[in-house]
Amino acid sequence: MSERDVSRKLGPAEVLIVVVLCLFVLALTPVACRKSRFDAYRAVCANNLSLIGKAMLDYSNDYDDQFPRSGGRNTLWATAIPAWNAPNRYQAYGLATDGSGGHGTISSCLYLLVKYEDVAPGTFVCSGDAGATVFDPAGAGAGDRELSDLWDFGPDAANHCSYAYHIPFGLYALNTAFLPGVAVAADRNPWFSSPAGQVKDFAKFNHAGDREAVKAGNSASHESEGQNVLFVDGHVAFERESFCGVDKDNIYTFWDGADIRQGGRPWSFANPKDRADSLLVNDTPGHMREVVTKQAKAVNSADLKQTAVVPTLDCPMPEHTNVIWCATFQITWDKLKNDIIHEPLVVPDAAELAARLNHAEFPAKNIEPDSFYAGAGIVKDGIIEQIRKEMAKRFASEPVPVFDELNRLPPGIRHETIVSYSYLKTDVKFKYPFYSKEGAFSFEDSSGTHTGVTSFCENTEGSDPNKGLVREQVDILYDEQADEAGTAQFAVDLCKHTDPYQVGLALVPRDGSLREIVTGVEQKMAEFKTDPDYEKLRALRPIDSLIVPDVLYKLTHHFKDLEGKHLANERWPGYSIFEAMQVIDFTLSRTGVVLKSEARIIAPPFARKPRSIEEPRYFYFNRPFLIYVKKRGAEFSPFFVMWVDNTELMKEF
Repeated sequence: MSERDVSRKLGPAEVLIVVVLCLFVLALTPVACRKSRFDAYRAVCANNLSLIGKAMLDYSNDYDDQFPRSGGRNTLWATAIPAWNAPNRYQAYGLATDGSGGHGTISSCLYLLVKYEDVAPGTFVCSGDAGATVFDPAGAGAGDRELSDLWDFGPDAANHCSYAYHIPFGLYALNTAFLPGVAVAADRNPWFSSPAGQVKDFAKFNHAGDREAVKAGNSASHESEGQNVLFVDGHVAFERESFCGVDKDNIYTFWDGADIRQGGRPWSFANPKDRADSLLVNDTPGHMREVVTKQAKAVNSADLKQTAVVPTLDCPMPEHTNVIWCATFQITWDKLKNDIIHEPLVVPDAAELAARLNHAEFPAKNIEPDSFYAGAGIVKDGIIEQIRKEMAKRFASEPVPVFDELNRLPPGIRHETIVSYSYLKTDVKFKYPFYSKEGAFSFEDSSGTHTGVTSFCENTEGSDPNKGLVREQVDILYDEQADEAGTAQFAVDLCKHTDPYQVGLALVPRDGSLREIVTGVEQKMAEFKTDPDYEKLRALRPIDSLIVPDVLYKLTHHFKDLEGKHLANERWPGYSIFEAMQVIDFTLSRTGVVLKSEARIIAPPFARKPRSIEEPRYFYFNRPFLIYVKKRGAEFSPFFVMWVDNTELMKEF
């Protein structure tokens, strides 16, 4: 081929075309590479969520079908858990000794899969989540401790966990029985700040708008094109829109009750609406969730002005007060009377109360054997070790009791001290949880004061398929409706399916003691059954309504009328009641009743209750006093003594 032929084929126009084509190819290369990179991120992220889903199912097999939830009963969502590297869960979450209360985080929930299911920390980081890094225990200050020794992804856990999780600290913590289409976890919620500070404007999101308006509601982890989502049934899918839950539920927002579950309010306003409402959230640096879970505050009954704890049902009831009785103190008294003293206790300085307790023995048949424990004995015979061993065996999920009050006794006396103890635990779950009532419920107390309180009810405006079943589980035990407001009387069994225990409520006049009120309610229920329309009247009909206030407290009560009083039983000379104490932890909520109670009686062989070494002492010489001077170490033979009676020889200020 000649040079002329070559120049013809590569003329100026042709060369320009070749150059333009090359530049175009070069321009497309970064886009293709970038797309390939984000496709890879998406695939790795999907695999992460798939591994997390499998680990969650394994976890649920060991924890009564529940998905991971850090903390304990009534744990609140907070910025961080108290101690991510604590030696035990109580210190890690700041739990009370009975396992309640404390603070948890979304990341600490997911970390349970690292701790118990051996999921690698890197599994919780999406490469598309800006600023997120893999948790390094040594770099976080954990030294050579194992991952299984820790409780969260370090002090900056939000930076090491990319995934949003269905909020477990509210009313609808997930379990395997939820609808398969409910979302469990997904890429970071778009309205949370990421470790790199990215956060979206909720106002720009419109589920019915154009593609850009829809993308405003997607996670930022994958260029806002969509998010990987893990569902209850274990499958993972890349969803191009955030309203991909049950009935087009927006997985990142609280459902506002619309017919189509696309949602219209950001996550921060409420808990999930119901069991079909996905609400995926995650921790962010500096984030502090408004508390939405109610918990009982531990109090001493001495600090309560309108609540009384009575030792027996037939004790007088103070006016305008709550009155509480729980069987544990009676059981403890019975154990002391029958197993140790072997006769009724004689307490001359509290004769009337002792007589009530001696007479009101509680029949053990009224509580299931696996719901309570009682033991009594003398310290030198190993009663403390016996109680702790039995409690660990019977109530493995509860902390074993400690008896620190014994340390306030001299060693010799401590050895001969009588200890009587009982513990009761019941968890009565309603078959179908009731619904939280929107807004405050007005409660009028006995003095006529109205107060708005939280409550639950049988009705909801939503489309929960269990709506009818919630109502049908209620059994009306008796009913005396009246035309005049405030005079109706009735009693209900909140869930007729609970077994062996029943949760009953009765709206009746205050009349006599608790025993007299209970007896009156029983009589009215028996009469109600004779009504010819009983079978119809006992049902809670669709036209009826039910609202119940939430009741929750955890209190410690000392029976001061008994403490410090000596026993006059002939075979126990010199013994006295050093401590007579009861703890009652009670919650009535939309899901059921939880009751935990313990009682103890400590009786050492001396007549007076010693001062607690934990109480402050005040050494104020502000009354007449004695001065003496003596040689140190010598017998008491002072060489100077003075009784100071007045200020005549003192220096004025």
